[in-house]
Amino acid sequence: MAEEPSYVGTEFDIFARKPKQSSTVKTNETIYRPIASVDQTDIEFVIPDDSDTYVDLDLKLFVKGKLQTEDNTDLPETDYTAVVNNLLHSLFSQ
Repeated sequence: MAEEPSYVGTEFDIFARKPKQSSTVKTNETIYRPIASVDQTDIEFVIPDDSDTYVDLDLKLFVKGKLQTEDNTDLPETDYTAVVNNLLHSLFSQ
């Protein structure tokens, strides 16, 4: 018995198993700095796009600062200070 020709391509077979990449070829961690000074109300970053790679936006924000008095002099080491709960939520509104 002769086999009938298939007129529908295999890309339309909805029941076939789809290929899945289960390994990572390589990973890169890149540091992006803000595009403007941090004195502004918004902190903006430029992350260039690349259509050949997957960009996982698992962002980590590192904040570095120092405590100063109201007249911009460094706080003496003899003064006791403490932070509030959720410090970064208290620093940034959005």
